[in-house]
Amino acid sequence: MKKNISSHLLLILCTVISTQIAIAQEHLNIVSYNVLYGLKKDSVNINRFIDFTKDWNPDVIALEEMNGFTQKTLEQLGQQIKHDYVLQSKEEGFPVAITSKYPLVNFRKVTENMWHSYLYAKIKGVHFFVIHFSPFNYQKRLKEVTDVLAQAKEIPAGEPILIMGDFNSLDASDQEKYDHKVLAGMLENEKKHEHIRNLNNGQIDYSVLGKLKEGGFQDTYRLLHQNFESTVPTFKDGNGQMKQSATGIPKRIDFIWANARAAKMVIKSGVIKNEFTHYISDHYPTYVELDLMK
Repeated sequence: MKKNISSHLLLILCTVISTQIAIAQEHLNIVSYNVLYGLKKDSVNINRFIDFTKDWNPDVIALEEMNGFTQKTLEQLGQQIKHDYVLQSKEEGFPVAITSKYPLVNFRKVTENMWHSYLYAKIKGVHFFVIHFSPFNYQKRLKEVTDVLAQAKEIPAGEPILIMGDFNSLDASDQEKYDHKVLAGMLENEKKHEHIRNLNNGQIDYSVLGKLKEGGFQDTYRLLHQNFESTVPTFKDGNGQMKQSATGIPKRIDFIWANARAAKMVIKSGVIKNEFTHYISDHYPTYVELDLMK
């Protein structure tokens, strides 16, 4: 009798554990990261990135500035971080890429009409767009975001969509953080460089991310946070040189945007600042965790 009771209790315990594991697997942890010129193709920095990945353990990573990587070398990196499914948009210039523990479905690479490129893939029922918009011209960014939103509109209503990456754009929710120094610096850049036209009629432009809001997308960071958290600068400058501190004007230009369906799934979001990400890139990564059962 006692043996039967023990066996029954053991069966219940195993069922509970199995159920908890199944529930845990219904969460999707996502990181978006501009890694600065393909991690500078530096072995020390690549190992730092691998250590960060092991520490954070994301299910999906969206990557920008994968310069110097090919599909083959990306697959090799994927093996090191236990992401068996990887895709890169192109092999020249400034590619974007995605790595995942789960299969990529109906993926698409788009380079036409884009300053860099973007990727689309469906993973675990979630539609992903990985973007890297023009750094030099807000009007080009407006065209880019319009193209991405046009494709997103082709997705059946009610399905979760995320648009993530380096938008090179500022958000109106942060405008109180962008004082006259920010505007003055942008004006000076436009005086020095004819190809840089990031100001809109002499003012900071918020129209690019405004298009996402008009399209029904929500900033996943703002869903859960009221405070401002910059994604640039870090302890590394744009040339890959180490700094003593994160000197420079704090800005938030890296985002993960969610449509209404995906926004309901968001249970965590933020900017990752730690002993790894201070030094990997000149950008900090953003992240979001989805509960796929919501």
